[in-house]
This record gives sequence, structure tokens and C-alpha cells, in this order.
Amino acid sequence: MGARDGLEKDEIHVPGTDTAHELALAEGLTDRVQAVPLDETRSRGEVYAEQRQRTEGGWEPRTFEAPRTELGRFDPEWAALPQISLEAATDYIAQHRTERPWLTAADAASPEARRILVAADIGDSHGHIRHEGWVTEEANMRRVAYREDPAQLDLDKRYQGIDGLRPGDRPHRCGNIATRVTDPDAFATAFARGAEHPKVRAALDIPFDADVWPGPVTVPIAELLGATGHQYCTGWQLEQVGDNTDTARENRSAWLRARREGREPDVPEPKVRPVPTFEGGDMLFVVGQNRTRDGYEIGTMHPEPPSFGH
Repeated sequence: MGARDGLEKDEIHVPGTDTAHELALAEGLTDRVQAVPLDETRSRGEVYAEQRQRTEGGWEPRTFEAPRTELGRFDPEWAALPQISLEAATDYIAQHRTERPWLTAADAASPEARRILVAADIGDSHGHIRHEGWVTEEANMRRVAYREDPAQLDLDKRYQGIDGLRPGDRPHRCGNIATRVTDPDAFATAFARGAEHPKVRAALDIPFDADVWPGPVTVPIAELLGATGHQYCTGWQLEQVGDNTDTARENRSAWLRARREGREPDVPEPKVRPVPTFEGGDMLFVVGQNRTRDGYEIGTMHPEPPSFGH
């Protein structure tokens, strides 16, 4: 029984997690991290990743001013999500925050944004799990470098590159870029406005056909979050090998295969760098068939820099 099924029966089933342990920094990183102050609560890897993101990506943490009245009017059913009240959303987070740690990001959100994030969590949308501020800079960096899925809560399986949302211990897929929205209010605002945007609505509202998957729809970040909306987005991209992205991805696959098999790789370790800017970029909405196969929904949402394209 899924979370949405449980909601209809006044109970919500969520997947459990295995006991976690601290994941060591990847090879090649520890000698590049500056000394960490004694009162620093973050890991060495997170300090390293955030330092690089600030220096190379020009990013600084900032708080998004949520349009609370607008978010309060948002109807989750517009995005094929279940209805939930502000109070029920708060209760849901309190009940499930341990086994679904991405919910902790909602602690910093407005109540109206929190309701949208919880509706997405109960429903089938998973953008908030991989592309929202609970995903740290280190986790986002490691996702594109080593295909470690932040949605995978078993850290041994994460290290092995096993997907956290697909059944059957299948490999996690990640292209040459991994991005996120760094503020929960900004994420909820982009999601809500995107669900009402004409381009996204055109994909959501087409008559259902089992042979049709609408696919991705892009909307400028500035249309959803304003002229400074790009400042709430960060990302990491795989460095090319010999000016070739395909070679970099092939080398990454070979390097990770060797790591899983416990042997010395015969290709260089993958290298990544922060995305320099999201100004002029888009928010991508992946519209696909819902779980009941009778309509369409927003499966995920994430920012893309202006140079990325399709």
C-alpha cells in the first residue's frame, strides 16, 4: 500500500530505513578540504562542497520570501496531489520525519509551503526528495560524481549506487548534472506556480492515453520565482574528458564499476564542478502518467542552468 492509498484509509504507510552510519569522504577529497573549526557541526565533506559552491558558483544561503496568501490558495489537486490541511501537514511531518528525513527541510518553511511539500510527499511527486534544500551540497556533488542517490537512506546501498525510489535494488541514474532549489519556500512556490502555468497545464490536462507520456516542460525560473529566483538554485556538473561529456560519463561508469568490484580503476576518478549560474535558466517539470494510469501528474521538478538545454 502506498502513501496515497493509506491517506484514503486514514493511515499512511511509509517505507522504513536501515540503521545508518557515517559515510566517509570519497577518495581524492580529503586533502582538498580546509581545516574545520572545532565548533563546526557539518562534516568535512559538506564544508568542502559548500566552500566550492560559494567560490565557484557564487552562491550564498538566503531566505526566500514566500507569497503565503498565494500558496494558501493553491489546490493540490491541480497537480494531481491529495488534499491536506495545514494541521495535518504538521502532524505528518512530526510522525514521519525520522524515516523520511527530507521532511525536516519543511521546518524552515512557511505553513502554506509546508502543506504543499507534504502533499507532494504523500503523492507520487519526488522532486522535493532529490532537488530541494534538504539535499546538501555534498550530497548533490556526490550524486553527479558517484551516482549516489540522496533518496537512498541505506548508506551502504547509496555508496553502491542503488536507487532509493525504484524497487529491486536497481542502479541509480544520473546524467552529467545534479541540481536543487535551496529554500523550501522557493521550492513550494515554483511547484505551485508551475502547476498553474499554461505550458505545464497543457501537458497535465491532455486527455489520458496509455501510450502517451507528455514528458518534460520548461518554464523560465524568473517567471516562477522572480528576477532573483536563480539565486535559490545550485548544481554540480560532471567535468568533461577531452572536451567530451560522453567520455566523461563512460569513464565514470567504468570507475564506479571498479569501485564496486573492489579493484583498481583503469580510468581517472570522476571530477565535478559547481554550475556557475542559473540566471536565465529554466525550471523543468517532468509530466508523466500517474500511478493509477488514468491521468497525468508532475513527477519531478528541478532547475536547469541556461547552457544546459535538451
